[in-house]
Amino acid sequence: MNKRQEKSRIDEIVGKNIVAERKSRNITRDELATALELSPSHMGLIERGGRGLTAINLSRLSKFLDIPIDDLFTSPKTETNKTYESSTQAKRKKIQSLTTCLVAAELDYLIHTITGMNTLNRLIQNRKNLAE
Repeated sequence: MNKRQEKSRIDEIVGKNIVAERKSRNITRDELATALELSPSHMGLIERGGRGLTAINLSRLSKFLDIPIDDLFTSPKTETNKTYESSTQAKRKKIQSLTTCLVAAELDYLIHTITGMNTLNRLIQNRKNLAE
């Protein structure tokens, strides 16, 4: 995949995630465009993956939607992903409740393990993206 194709793919993912986040909050495209100080037509291009966001607008969007910027670059959020996300949230709460009794050394070990898992997952995802 060349740089142009990679950029188009990223713009498409970000656009789909913006639409999903916007719709989940019942925000119109016009309202989001106004919040980002963009025209509605430009916002439409971004949502369809035809344009990318500048760093400033990524920051504004992240703050407006109250989400980490990284969330915009993950696999597009769909209706089936929402069920997965609520299941994931429940699992996170379960982990949190299970860790309340751990001592510092055990927490350090757990942090180290999770950090390693995250790094491995990022490497795997990067390889998948390069293969597309």
